[in-house]
Amino acid sequence: MDIANRRPMQRAVDLLAPAAGETILDAGCGTGAAMAHMLDRADCRLIGADLSPTMIAAARRRLGGRAGYLTASLADLPLPSVSLDGVLALNVLYFDDDGQGMLRAMHRLLRGGGRMVAYVTARPTMEGWAFAREGLHRLYVAGSLRTAFLSAGFADDLLEIEEVAIGPGIDGLLARAGKQSAPV
Repeated sequence: MDIANRRPMQRAVDLLAPAAGETILDAGCGTGAAMAHMLDRADCRLIGADLSPTMIAAARRRLGGRAGYLTASLADLPLPSVSLDGVLALNVLYFDDDGQGMLRAMHRLLRGGGRMVAYVTARPTMEGWAFAREGLHRLYVAGSLRTAFLSAGFADDLLEIEEVAIGPGIDGLLARAGKQSAPV
């Protein structure tokens, strides 16, 4: 999957733009490929979270002590509120619940002014894949992805959804969402 996801991962990390000293969560970190890419860009503190112990083990083999790791549901991460500068979520929003529990959790974890970047393969592409039919995966078009982010508390004026061609016959959606800064 690392090879198939390389292009959206690179675009998503570019949009997230990790900076030195920031604390970033890779939500659904898989093998740690995106975390390795972020560490190539900036000396940031990374936390990889995944429900799969196998994926956490793969990420740990790749990155060792250069990141922290959590084996946990993305909707119930044991992290303090407003503790993150950024969240990267690649190919995980398919598994969010109807109440956007995962997106709400990411919003809760972000500091004011923090940002989240997410990638999903677009509904018209995924509808042709037997493993990804509706009922097993939440499928998105730009409008439904926007609605999910807004219902989770992200600011409308800090939300951008970009439709991207990933490869022949594969279209995706990149979302960059921000959390409003606290009033001063």
